[in-house]
Amino acid sequence: MDAVRCSVEYLSEFGDCQSHSVRIVQDGTSLFLTSGDRDVLIFNVQERRVTTVMQFDASVINLALSDDKHRLYALCLNGGLYCTLIPPQISSSSVLVNKSSEGVLHTVPDDSIVLKNASMQAFTVVEKILVTLSIHKSVWSFDLYEEPGSRPLHKLACFQVVTLNTCCLSITEKDKSVSSPPVLTCIYPEGSTSVSTHKSDLLPYLEPHLFRLLFGVDASLVNSPVILCGLPDGRICYFPLLVPTLAGPRGEQRSPVRVLQSLEQPVVFIGTCISGEHGPQCLVAVGQRGKLLMVKSKQTSLEGKKADYSFNEHSVRGPVLCACVDDKWLYYSSLNDLHALQLTTASSSSEATGTESQLQALTSDSLGVCRVIALAGPYTNSRGSVQLLAVSLSGRLLCVNLPQGSENRNVPRLPSSLAGQRVKDLLASIANIWERAESLKHKLQEKNCSLKRLNQVINVCSLLLDNHGNEKACDVGTKLPISCRGVARWSSLLRRDSLTLTCVLENSSGCTLEHGWTLCIQVHPLSKGPNMEGSSRTYSFPFKKLDSGQKLDVTIPLESTGGLSLPVKVYCSLAFSLSALFSPEASSPGVSQLLTEMGSISAPLSTLTVDWLDALRLEGSFSHGNIRHNTVTNGIQAFLHSRGVLTKDSDTTTKSGPITVMVRVSSELLKTKLHLSATRSLETCVSVLNWLVSPEAIGQPSVQSPVICAYSPDGCSVKLLVKEVTLGDFCSDGPLEVLEIRVESTSVAAVCGLHHAILRHLQVLLRDSALKCGHIKQLKAQSLFEAVRHVESLFKDLQDAQNQAALGGTMKMKKNSEILFRIFLQLRANPLVIL
Repeated sequence: MDAVRCSVEYLSEFGDCQSHSVRIVQDGTSLFLTSGDRDVLIFNVQERRVTTVMQFDASVINLALSDDKHRLYALCLNGGLYCTLIPPQISSSSVLVNKSSEGVLHTVPDDSIVLKNASMQAFTVVEKILVTLSIHKSVWSFDLYEEPGSRPLHKLACFQVVTLNTCCLSITEKDKSVSSPPVLTCIYPEGSTSVSTHKSDLLPYLEPHLFRLLFGVDASLVNSPVILCGLPDGRICYFPLLVPTLAGPRGEQRSPVRVLQSLEQPVVFIGTCISGEHGPQCLVAVGQRGKLLMVKSKQTSLEGKKADYSFNEHSVRGPVLCACVDDKWLYYSSLNDLHALQLTTASSSSEATGTESQLQALTSDSLGVCRVIALAGPYTNSRGSVQLLAVSLSGRLLCVNLPQGSENRNVPRLPSSLAGQRVKDLLASIANIWERAESLKHKLQEKNCSLKRLNQVINVCSLLLDNHGNEKACDVGTKLPISCRGVARWSSLLRRDSLTLTCVLENSSGCTLEHGWTLCIQVHPLSKGPNMEGSSRTYSFPFKKLDSGQKLDVTIPLESTGGLSLPVKVYCSLAFSLSALFSPEASSPGVSQLLTEMGSISAPLSTLTVDWLDALRLEGSFSHGNIRHNTVTNGIQAFLHSRGVLTKDSDTTTKSGPITVMVRVSSELLKTKLHLSATRSLETCVSVLNWLVSPEAIGQPSVQSPVICAYSPDGCSVKLLVKEVTLGDFCSDGPLEVLEIRVESTSVAAVCGLHHAILRHLQVLLRDSALKCGHIKQLKAQSLFEAVRHVESLFKDLQDAQNQAALGGTMKMKKNSEILFRIFLQLRANPLVIL
């Protein structure tokens, strides 16, 4: 197939259209167009604008002009046939209002309906006669009316044709699914008054010889126009319009409708072409699947045979949506392309082969315009170019210009000497475009990958922020989507023991932690002193990938350069570097360079506390040779150290024997909080002691006795015991069962640290769960009075010590320290009961 170089001009746009709903009628410079909605647009081709918008009550499915071109007929979906005067055209300088910025809105009233027939399929107006085609109960009906001058219409005649069963035809399901309305066309004989008066493409005509051969002598003598109808079943029917109807042998009215030929596929177009000395010499019909019928007359042969006509069938590439003809060319659209077929070549090839009614494949020229669903024209402009007006499937009105070339109207093509270079240039352009497309595709893929990673980061951050600060969940064992738990362990390296913290990052969510995430662990000692300035440390552990269900174990030391200081706060968080959103080989690294140093997202995971209870070493779990014993003499300084005030040359043991402190808690309270089901006192004490030292967390076997002996981090021996005692004179309701948690050690630092750790554990336990006791204990007034007097006495001693400290002096400072230590021991020796 040859490609013809043509130019396409964009004239206007009306919105998306359907191929079966677009109707286009041209009259000079005016174009009447409907896309299947309620509006009919009148488009001025010269001014290239919509001058008028005619709005009907229902969707318009067909259009036609009257003989005098002053009235417009429109068949609507509601079955109404409207006849209305065409509004006068306005100038381009007029003010345009209403619906369209390029046209005046004209509403067609209801009284413009001249005929109401819901089964009407098509119509045409010829010689002031309205011809309608309708279908009812498998019968096609041709009804003839006088052109509306008055209402009601006067019916002149009615001819009927029985429909065919399409099962016997080769009509595919695809053809059935496409709406194929019938095609009505009027063919005039050359020399008719209408043809000489209105030289228009709307009035196709034939030279007299062929007209007489096809439609009879009677029609030819009276110059009667002939109505041709292409039915959806493929038949081409005709009848003369002005020839009187003859009666049959029994007096019945004979139907003048005859069948000219059957294409066996829906008819799309009927027209005439190939101009001769006395007018067009060929009748052309095109089927929906590409069958082309050409009817031509045969001249009288040398043997004296009578003149006759021939039917020549050809095939073109289908499906054919629309078509139009001029003198020698057929233009048709197959949706994928707009084609131009030279009919003189097709005619001569048929004559040369001497075949008739034989299907021959014809090759057409491609015009390079796709998605065309309606055509008008063609006509030749003042510059000698052939122009087609086309409507595309997207609703655009196009003007296709075919320059007037040689006799066969082909556009001059490139010389063969330049064709090769032209092909090389085109291939080079294609390669250049392909490289640019590949580059853009690669950049688009990079951006999609970056957006995908960013989406995962946002999802992970949302999960982390939902659980931010939820220490309760961490303490009671509730599983979080993304969690970090810490376990304190003692490890030995080069005969030196050190306390480490193993953190386990577990991903239980549905998200994957990709490259770019980093586990950050900050260790912050709670003790303050001259050697602890800036002692907070941060450890970072980047990882490549952590899928759902996987864990990451990391271990960090808890000792700093100044030694081990307990308790410490451990803050766990996840950080993501935004530069990881971009791949290292990204083609546009500008954004990633901006984010290299400052672009990051950090979300908290959990907060842990490591105290003296976590750092205890039970007997049997280590070698005694690795215990570090310190020689100290001043227990007062060790006490101050445990309270967060460090001094130089501080000691952690005392020479006056073991120190004992205790904490008393209601037995009922602990059983409720820890969900203990034990009924025996010994089992309760063992369970509480297990909860305090957490043997599962440090990898030790469960404690089997209410008394354990262990070593503190500074190497001093420590004894922890839990026993249940009964306070008989404490509550007015009767004896009160309490659990007494006792700590004994010669190290003041160990005693104070463990006492503080026990109180912290109890505080967390009471804070994170709701108390569900049966009733409030009623305390005896006498016991409260004694407790108050004891505290007031200690408070008076504390005030005296503060007054002496204000006077200064080394000896007085040492004495005050002893007084403070004595007050501390008395407060811990007989504590209040936690109810």
